Amino acid sequence: MLDARALSAAVAALLCWLGCAYFLGRDWDARLVQHPVAGDWLAGQADMQVMSNPFGGSDPGTGASQRIVDLGSLRLSEYAFQNFNQDRIHFSYKIPTEQFRAYDSEYGYYPADIHKLADWRDRARQSAYQLAVKTGRSQTQLNAALAYIDRQYTIKLRDYLESRGFILEPGNVTRIDMPQVVMRNKSSVRPISLVLDKVASERNYQSIDIIGAGLSFVQTALLYKQPVDVWEGKHTGAFVPPLTAVVRGWGNCDSKSALLASILSNWAQMRMIGIFMPGNPIGHYVLGVLQIPNEGDVYVEYQGLKYVLTEPAGPAWLPPGRVGDETLAKLNAPEGYKIDPFF
Repeated sequence: MLDARALSAAVAALLCWLGCAYFLGRDWDARLVQHPVAGDWLAGQADMQVMSNPFGGSDPGTGASQRIVDLGSLRLSEYAFQNFNQDRIHFSYKIPTEQFRAYDSEYGYYPADIHKLADWRDRARQSAYQLAVKTGRSQTQLNAALAYIDRQYTIKLRDYLESRGFILEPGNVTRIDMPQVVMRNKSSVRPISLVLDKVASERNYQSIDIIGAGLSFVQTALLYKQPVDVWEGKHTGAFVPPLTAVVRGWGNCDSKSALLASILSNWAQMRMIGIFMPGNPIGHYVLGVLQIPNEGDVYVEYQGLKYVLTEPAGPAWLPPGRVGDETLAKLNAPEGYKIDPFF
């Protein structure tokens, strides 16, 4: 059942440089939202503590915790949390600082790069006009040449934004390309998947238990923090990519959703959708996982299949199938929601 168990040589190499160890202490689419029978269920995990000392001894504590350390040439992140099976999970994640900086620099786009593309378009249009005058071409021929240049500009712009983790929507609106971000980060967070896979194998977990373990991690062990739209001159879309969230120890709703989806994508049978709900001043993002809903679960239907919703944002400890009251309100708001099919 757990395809992530089949480790390749590439995975082994990845584990070496990431140094992840585990320890156990135990479209706007038509909407169909199924509400909980008795409202939201809030589980009882203790408040997070940001640890000032390394995880030590046999008991890292009763609540979710994290330790984020910059060792100069190495970044270390340690996490401990409890899943919905009441098992304690503790793991560490290491990455060389230069490698992390290179990764972090790949996401987000710079206005200067956009301006360069616009300058190329303007120069090309001017050259086309001058050539048309010099060679006596008709207005129709000139218009065709200008239209071709504009199409090339759009292609170049889309390619650039895609390389930086964004998509270009109608009206020249940029948006985070969540499916692409998830696929690009699948291997980066595989060590975390392997930790959960180890737990799942030892404890005889079903797929919903694996989902719950990953969900518990992003909800309770990661701090919630809203990124800025522009960071050091780079447009981020108020989003941090999955590995950055792990290394820094925080993220917002879409950052945590992307991280959870990236972790779960290492199981071949997992099928997921992202659900974006617009809002003012900010929208909201949750993750849907293909599962048969239990009574009271919140789910959406997409292409005839039911996806049970999860609320990665936290800090509330909500199991799969439960979302916050504000999320329910947004799901049923007149603005609707947008679905990102990851796979």
